[in-house]
Amino acid sequence: MAIPIRYQELFNLGTLGLSQDSFVFANCTLQSDKFICVRDQSGQQAQVVIVDTSNPASPMKFPITADSAIMNPTEKILALKAGQQLQIFHIEEKRKVKDHMMKEPVSFWKWISSNTIAMVTDNAVYHWSLEGSYPPAKVFDRLPGLKDYQIINYLADSTQKWLLLSGITQRDGQVVGNMQLFSVDRNLSQPIEGHTGAFTKVTLKGADTPSTLFSFANKTAAGAKLFVLEIGAEQSKFEKKIVDFFFPREAVNDFPVAMQTSERYNMIFMITKQGYLYLFDLQSGKTVYMNRITAHTIFATARHSPTNGLIGINTSGQVLSISVDENNIVPYVCRQLNDIPLAIEIASKNNLPGADELFVRQFQNLFQQGNYQGAAQVAAES
Repeated sequence: MAIPIRYQELFNLGTLGLSQDSFVFANCTLQSDKFICVRDQSGQQAQVVIVDTSNPASPMKFPITADSAIMNPTEKILALKAGQQLQIFHIEEKRKVKDHMMKEPVSFWKWISSNTIAMVTDNAVYHWSLEGSYPPAKVFDRLPGLKDYQIINYLADSTQKWLLLSGITQRDGQVVGNMQLFSVDRNLSQPIEGHTGAFTKVTLKGADTPSTLFSFANKTAAGAKLFVLEIGAEQSKFEKKIVDFFFPREAVNDFPVAMQTSERYNMIFMITKQGYLYLFDLQSGKTVYMNRITAHTIFATARHSPTNGLIGINTSGQVLSISVDENNIVPYVCRQLNDIPLAIEIASKNNLPGADELFVRQFQNLFQQGNYQGAAQVAAES
C-alpha cells in the first residue's frame, strides 16, 4: 500500500565517532536544516562538533570549556554558554562578536532567527541581537503556571510578533504540557494547556494578504486534541478547528514533543515521544496519516527546505527527513481515507496529481445541476 509520506535517513551522527551521550536533548541542537551542533565529551575534555548537513562527512571540531553550544541557523556563527557567561564567535572570521554575563542562569536558549538568540531563565525570556553592542533585552516574564516546568521549546513567528514558550512536567504519572503564548504588540500573555505548537503563514481562500495560523496539540486525561486558529487578525476569516486524534493502545502514555508545518503543502507534521508521526491537514485539522517511524525518541526537529517537510535527530544519532509524497498523498486520501472533498482540496491547493477523475466527476455533477459558477470554479482549480 502506498503511503502519503517520504521517510529516509539522511546520515547517522554515530559514524562521526561521537559518544552515545551526545545524542540527547541537552547536547545536540538543531536550529535549522543547515547545521547540527553537538557538544561531545570524552573524559574531562569536551569538544563542539559542527556538522554541515550538505557535507556531513567533514565536520568542524573545536575543543571547548562551555556547557552548551548552539549554531546560527544560516551562518558559521557559534554561541557558547559557560554557566552564566555567554559568548558569540564568528568561526570563519575567527573573532568574538559579543559576550555577556547573565544575572541568572539560562535554562534554555535557541536561535529564533539568523540575528537573534532567545534565552529563557526561571523568571523571564530575553532576546539578544547580533546587531550593535546591546545586551539581552527582556521580552516578557514567565507565567507562574510554568514554574518548575522543563522548557523544551521556544518559537517565534516570521515577524517575531508572536512568541510561544513550551514546557512539560510530570504529574500523577502523566507528562503534562503547558505553554505561554505572548503577543508583542499587545504586551500580553495567554496560558495554554498544550505540549507543542507551530506558527504558519498561509493565504486563505478569498484573502488578499497572508494570515498567521497557530496550531498546537495537547494530551490530557480526557484525550488528545489538535487546535488550529488564526491569530493577529481583527476579524478572522478562519474558523477555529478543534479536532480529536488518537494514540494506539500500545502507546497510551505517549505525548507530542515536536511540531513543524509545511507552508508549501499546508500540512502539520507532529512527532511524539515514542516516535510516532502524525500528518494533519492544516486548515481542516483532519488526520491524514499516522504511523511509528522510529523506535528512538526524536528530540530535535526543524523545517527541511529541500523537501518542504521536516528534519529530525533521534537518540540513536539518525538524522531523518520526513516529507509529503506528492505522487501518493491524493490517491491515499481518496482510497484509504475515502475523503473525496479533502483529496480535491489538497490536489487543487498544491497542484498535485491523483484527482483528475474526481475533478471531472465534480465538474459534471455541478454542470448537470445548473451550478455553472461552481463548475467553472472547479475547472479553474483543476
